[in-house]
Formats: sequence, structure tokens, C-alpha cells
Amino acid sequence: MQNTKHRATNYVLYTAILMGICLDSVFAVEAPAGSGLLSQLGIDPKTIILQVIGFLIVLAVLWKFVFGKVGGLLEERREAIATQIEQLRTDREELDRLTAETRQRLADIETEAQAKIQTAIEQGNTERQEILAQARQEAEGEVARARAEIQREKDEAILELRGVVAELAIDAAGKIISEELNAERHQHIIDASISRLPTS
Repeated sequence: MQNTKHRATNYVLYTAILMGICLDSVFAVEAPAGSGLLSQLGIDPKTIILQVIGFLIVLAVLWKFVFGKVGGLLEERREAIATQIEQLRTDREELDRLTAETRQRLADIETEAQAKIQTAIEQGNTERQEILAQARQEAEGEVARARAEIQREKDEAILELRGVVAELAIDAAGKIISEELNAERHQHIIDASISRLPTS
């Protein structure tokens, strides 16, 4: 960049020198005649040449010391802006990447939470079914034991009742045999036997 500016400054200086030489030659050719167009207009060619050379020198100085510095500052500013733009682009890409990662992570967390909830519901249903089956089995066992107990007590009561009835029948038969019975006495023995039966 600096080499390019230096070359441009040299080209301007060389051009100014060549123009000065050319103009000096031209006016030098016309000057002896004294009837040139510039002489008639009252223009001094040497003054014009000096002014052009001075202007080109001032332009070259400005180009080298002012425009070069301004151009350098502008170039530095352009590079700084380009660097900032690149940094902003990089930051934006990083932000987009982090946003995408965050959204993906949130989606994964939501999916994982839904899966855990579904697993908990299924496990709860399984445990509820197991508890209900166990309670049903225990209830059926209790009912079976109660029925067996009732049947056993019923059988014992029947056996006891049979013993009592047999004793009553033997007792009644003994009385019938030992006594002479009439209809009234027969009825009295039957009533007495029935009254001895257990009421429960």
C-alpha cells in the first residue's frame, strides 16, 4: 500500500517536470516572434510555467504528506470496520450456534421429561395392578378360610346335634320301653325331648 502511494507521488512529480519542460519549450519557440497569441493577451508564459510547476509541487507535497496520511487513516479505519464486521459476523454465528444448541437441549430435556413421566405412569399402573391382584388374592384366601371355618363349625354342630338327637332317641326309647304309654304320655315325652334340643 505504501509502495503504491510512493509510486503515485513519483509519477506526479515526473509528470509535473515533463509538463514544465514541454511548456517552456513551446513558449520559448513563440517568445522571440513577439506576436504570439499569449503575448497579445498579456500572458507571460514563464509565469504560467512557474505557476503550473508550483501547483504540481504543492499537489505532490499534499499528495505525499496530507493525502497519504488521510488515505492511511481511511485505510486503517476501513480495516478496523472490516475487522469489526467480521467479529460481529463471527459473534452472530456463535450466537446462532448457541441458540440452536439451547433449543436442541430444551427439546431433549422435554422429550426426556415426557419419557420419564410416561415411565412413571406405566410403573404406577403396573404397581397398582400388582397391588390389586395381591389384595384380590388375599381376599379370596380370607374368604376361602372363612368358608372352611364355617364349614368346619357347621360339621361340628351337625355332629354334636346328631349325638344329642341320638341320646334323646335312646333316652326316649328307654322310657317308652320302661313305661306304658298312652297318647298323652307319648306327647309329653316328645315335647320334653324337643325342649332339650339346643336352641342355637
